[in-house]
Amino acid sequence: MFSREALLTHLIEATIPTQIAEEKLKKFGWDANAAKAVLTRMNITHVLSLYLEGKMTGTQLESWANAIEGRDDIGFEAGYESVLSEAIHQLANPLLTLAITTENMRDLAAHLGV
Repeated sequence: MFSREALLTHLIEATIPTQIAEEKLKKFGWDANAAKAVLTRMNITHVLSLYLEGKMTGTQLESWANAIEGRDDIGFEAGYESVLSEAIHQLANPLLTLAITTENMRDLAAHLGV
C-alpha cells in the first residue's frame, strides 16, 4: 500500500503508469491543505525525454500532465511556479496551446533550462 506522498512522487516521476497512479490516488481525493509532493523542472524534462526517446506517446504525455494539472497536493519548484504551471497547462491541453510534437517538446525542454 502506497502513501499519498509516495503515489504522487511516482506520478510526478512517471515511474508507474499514470492510470495506475490516478486510480490509487482516488482514495485520497484532490483537495489538500498543503502540497504533499513537488514537481520540478527536472521532472518535466525527464518526462519530455521519455517522449523524445519514444518511450512515451504524445497521448501518454498529455495524460500525465492532465493527472498533475490542478492538484492541490502537488506543488511546484520554488522560484519556477509560473513556468512549471504553464508547462503543465500546455502539455495537458495540446489542442488549445502547444501541439505535442518533437520540435515543440525539445523547445519546451530547452525553455525549462535544466
